[in-house]
Amino acid sequence: MRDAMNQTDLKKQAEQAGSRLHLIALAQLLGLSLLLVLTFVVDQRHGLEHVKRLAEGAARAHAQKDAIYRDLFIASGGAYMAVGKGIAPNTKLAHRPDRDITSADGRLFTLMIPKNLLAMASKRLPADNGVKVVSAIKTIFPLGPEDTPDAWEQQALAGLQQGRTEVSALVDADGSQVLRFIYPIKATRGCVKNRPGHGLEVGDFLGGISVTVPMASYEPFQQVHTRNALFLHVSLWLLGGIGILWSFQKIKKRDAAIFAAHKAQKNVLEELATTFDAIDDIITIQDKDMRITRVNRAACATFNAPAAELVGRYCYEMFCGTDKPCEGCPEVAALQDGILHHQDVEHRNSDKIFAESAAPICNDSGEIIGLVHYAKDITESRRQERQLRQAQKMEAIGTLAGGIAHDFNNILTAIIGFSELALLSPGLAVETREDIDQVHHAGLRAKELVKQILTFSRQAEQDFQPLHVRPVIKEALKLLRASIPTTISFEIDIADKSPLVIADPSQVHQVVMNLCTNAYHAMRDSGGTLLVSLQPVELAGLDVVNMAGLKPGPYLRLKVSDTGMGIKREDQERIFEPYFTTKKKGEGTGLGLSLVHGIVRAMGGYISVYSEEGKGTTFQVYLPVISEDKVALPRVAAAKVQMPTGKERILIVDDEESIVALEVRMLESLGYTVTAFTDPTLAHKTFEAGPDNFDLVITDMNMPHLSGLELVELLLGVRADLPIIMSTGFSHRINSKTAQKYGVKKVILKPLLLHELAQVVRSALDE
Repeated sequence: MRDAMNQTDLKKQAEQAGSRLHLIALAQLLGLSLLLVLTFVVDQRHGLEHVKRLAEGAARAHAQKDAIYRDLFIASGGAYMAVGKGIAPNTKLAHRPDRDITSADGRLFTLMIPKNLLAMASKRLPADNGVKVVSAIKTIFPLGPEDTPDAWEQQALAGLQQGRTEVSALVDADGSQVLRFIYPIKATRGCVKNRPGHGLEVGDFLGGISVTVPMASYEPFQQVHTRNALFLHVSLWLLGGIGILWSFQKIKKRDAAIFAAHKAQKNVLEELATTFDAIDDIITIQDKDMRITRVNRAACATFNAPAAELVGRYCYEMFCGTDKPCEGCPEVAALQDGILHHQDVEHRNSDKIFAESAAPICNDSGEIIGLVHYAKDITESRRQERQLRQAQKMEAIGTLAGGIAHDFNNILTAIIGFSELALLSPGLAVETREDIDQVHHAGLRAKELVKQILTFSRQAEQDFQPLHVRPVIKEALKLLRASIPTTISFEIDIADKSPLVIADPSQVHQVVMNLCTNAYHAMRDSGGTLLVSLQPVELAGLDVVNMAGLKPGPYLRLKVSDTGMGIKREDQERIFEPYFTTKKKGEGTGLGLSLVHGIVRAMGGYISVYSEEGKGTTFQVYLPVISEDKVALPRVAAAKVQMPTGKERILIVDDEESIVALEVRMLESLGYTVTAFTDPTLAHKTFEAGPDNFDLVITDMNMPHLSGLELVELLLGVRADLPIIMSTGFSHRINSKTAQKYGVKKVILKPLLLHELAQVVRSALDE
């Protein structure tokens, strides 16, 4: 019974809605009819105005034409015509002695004023489409009835006198409508002469050219316009009526579909809710106080809590664990200006970085009633970006270090070399020898410092070889144990057997010493535990995601940990930079960790750091391993020999005068005959003139106008068997491994030491 009542109510509501629709349709049709009638009337008025403007244009053209003719007649002094039929002397000009003249044949001619001439011309003009346009000059000082203005013209002339540029009006004349138009004219010299006693002066207002245009000639235009307008408005009425009927039917169908639409909307909302929960990133709905009203499943998973525990909490409370919004919060900005905002926010409470977006939710009146907040965890990608930036920064610093090392080595060559020569001089006073010896030692220390810088930048030569690092590390730890106080205990965890790596043993020793020394400095005040571990590990794809340059595979991991004061978060990204140190002045140079970084990267490995303030620091070094059955035995270092001498002829080329002078002194002290140049071009010409005059060439690498390699090519082109030694402070292009393909026998690095130079020269000559 209730269902039947519901059906009856629905039917009644449908009938009422249908009646309302009929009334609305009739009201729309009536409104359309009234609107079209109004627009038709307005259009007709505009049509009449348009026709009037056309007639005014024709009248204006006639008036301006007559004005031009009048000015032309006046400019020529007037015109004389033979007295005859229709032409008689003007009695108003009787005072003019030049009014009448007689020709040689006895004919009488009389002066015609412009208005009379124009009147005669106007009478003879043909009709325009059967309609005659009449024009005449009317003045305020008429000479006769023909130039006397009628009532309309008098009123129009009064308007012209007040400053109007023209006057026009539609008037009835003999049962038909005409356009009356008048155009102003001014007095000329002739007008003043013809009207004595009126006080006229040239330029005064005199009257106007009056034009009458019958409107009958424009009726066809108005009729065509009326027909077109009527057709258009009727068509619009029909189209409007059809549209009203069509919309009436559409509304009926819409009402029938409302129930289906509500049902479909409910389904869409269910689908949106499913999508809301299916998104992997955090989405929350919040009120305008940033209090969470709804969360998706990703939010629950991220914060490891059910939705009931998260709803009702403030956003900043949940994300940051604070009692106020975090700095740069996009939600605060969205609430302030009502637009979408994006921001990457680092939440220290959760140690995560989120890419956050916040958009306002507004009601129908545009008032902000809440927020949609989206947060994507980008912690890993940001860490990878930081590692990449760090690698690029270290690469740039390394390039700069190489350039500095080249120039610095040139300076050190002179300092060390000349101090060595000075120490060889006999008869030096003891104090002088001690002073020079201090200079020499300082130069050697500077040489080692430059070598460290080049090692950091991976641009120094290394003695890489297959190596078991286990004994090297144990030897380094033995030295450290003897120098570190017993307040710091050692925990050693070194595998019984470790795989081979490609490394320089002295550099592996440096890595261990530097990392352990840093650990000792972090614990020297309070004591602690130093842990050193060496273990083979297998890194999978996920393990090397954050290790720039490493590939999955077997590695040897060296781990050095301390229980000291730790490293501040903001300092951790800079600890591998040269000369960056957190130690007090005088306690460290800041080169130790940068040197370690350069050595590890040169071995193809990776170094990482993890530290928490007050909880200690852990460095981990990963070195790629090699299979023992694929490598040869390590090389055996040669024993040192005495400083050799000789009698050969040597050509020296270097653009630094101080270095040239030093090398000459050194080689001559060893017994050689030396010829030296600071200009490589001049050196080439000298050699070319006598290539057999020299047994050996020593040339610098970086020189202006002609580089060392270019000079080598030119010299070997003259004499292919010539032994050449390349001397360089630093070069990207050449080292001992690449020298042979350029034809260079030996490479010696600056700064030059006497015994090193002697051995290299003798070796190159003997080969």
